[in-house]
Amino acid sequence: MNERQELWWRQACSDHVLLTLLRRQGAPPCHQLHYLQMATEKLGKAFFWRSGHPPPKKHTGFAGFLRAMIAAQPSNRREQIAKLFSFGRFEDLQNWTRSVLPLAYQLERLAPTLANDGPNPEYPWPHANPQYAPVPFHFDFWMELTGTGRGHRLLKFVKDAVDKFPSFN
Repeated sequence: MNERQELWWRQACSDHVLLTLLRRQGAPPCHQLHYLQMATEKLGKAFFWRSGHPPPKKHTGFAGFLRAMIAAQPSNRREQIAKLFSFGRFEDLQNWTRSVLPLAYQLERLAPTLANDGPNPEYPWPHANPQYAPVPFHFDFWMELTGTGRGHRLLKFVKDAVDKFPSFN
């Protein structure tokens, strides 16, 4: 891991710690989604800094990180990466990743700059005529993350990716 990767990874760890604390305390979903989105964004940036060049200055990166995880691994490391994330085979990791990419894109679109005038965990919307505050809002996406097996597995993957980043980047 290079120095810049470590900077982004440490911030992803901190964001994930806050997510965990908020979940334990039963904080409103908007706060939990905010820290989940931030942790995954920074995880993606940490991963892409491995090239030695800065990734794009955007709130995206997590979906790209997932795609890179299943595409850019040398063949001799594929099974190791799969096992690191509790998959029996690399093909299982690839199939799962493809199935959760829509969730990853939804997660990225929670950033206010990508949400446009739609639901986001930070600011009332729509911007010009606010009608919703994030705190009481019912985020369907949160229900998908916490109420489905696919969502639970994505949350576990994020935790594992943050915890095990030095082992696979």
